[in-house]
Amino acid sequence: MTERILLFDTSQTSENLGDYIIMDSVNKELRELFPEDLLIRTPTHDTVGKFAHSWGNRTKLKFVGGSNLLSGRFTRRDVAQWRFGFHDANKIHGIIGIALGWQSYRQYNRLIDQPFVAAQKHLYRKSLSSKYLHSVRDSYTQKKLEEYGFQSINTACVTMWRLDIKKLNQLPLCKANKVVTTITDYRNDEQYIKAYESMLTTLLKTYNQVALWIQAPPDKELIDRLNIPNKSRIQLINPSLEAYDEVLSEDVDYVGTRLHAGIRALQHNRRATIIEVDNRATEIAKDTNLPVLSMKNIDRLKEVVEHPTPIDLHIPFDEIKRWKQQFSPYKDKE
Repeated sequence: MTERILLFDTSQTSENLGDYIIMDSVNKELRELFPEDLLIRTPTHDTVGKFAHSWGNRTKLKFVGGSNLLSGRFTRRDVAQWRFGFHDANKIHGIIGIALGWQSYRQYNRLIDQPFVAAQKHLYRKSLSSKYLHSVRDSYTQKKLEEYGFQSINTACVTMWRLDIKKLNQLPLCKANKVVTTITDYRNDEQYIKAYESMLTTLLKTYNQVALWIQAPPDKELIDRLNIPNKSRIQLINPSLEAYDEVLSEDVDYVGTRLHAGIRALQHNRRATIIEVDNRATEIAKDTNLPVLSMKNIDRLKEVVEHPTPIDLHIPFDEIKRWKQQFSPYKDKE
């Protein structure tokens, strides 16, 4: 019998195509788990409407898909990254996380923060499932969620769930002649600008061809600000997942700051080095050996790309399977 599942979709109303990469994987996993059921979608980047509220008690299960949605401090729902407030929690509860991430390392220890920390804990306790274990993308998120009263399984990012040994063994061992890169528009103060300029200058010197994927439209404004010799050599790739996938169909390396663009390259059997600009790549790399290079060590980039090492990911397949088997009443165990 076909039933309904409510999915909070991080790609709806988002201009960041990394959210589309995440949801592409979320959709594949949920479709495999629940092949006969209907997925009803509602956005995380917009406030929840009355029709989504109406499904709160009429859906078999409710999921929120990936991304760094969790925060340690309550903000108004019309400005939060996940625009979900107490009014919504009264209508929709028991939500299960898929590869959820914590937004930042920021600690809210000031006295003025404490009512907002307490409010956030209360909101999560009203809205997130206490029956099912949540899937989180890294150990840091797992620790923070436990502090808020929830048990979870560290499954790594959902985009990595199908990067098995067979797929990794297909990765090239040598540097390609072409590289596709990315920059991150919202990391744009002086230290980041210098790092982008150094990264792109190195790539232009090291590769015959350099392409830059516009993962979000403001990336184009940022690249225009950078002072890079021979910048005209950089080919701009349109802001669509289809355009990016087409580039990845070629013999190409990935070196850039966008985490999920790098993982997408691995999905396409392309070598990838992700330049860390925030806690996401850092924490996932600690658990999975994701190939990363700190922005602070950008002067090592030439060495990294000219002498690539085999990519040896440690994907927690047993944990992924354990998370999925929670739903065995709806799907036979393997």
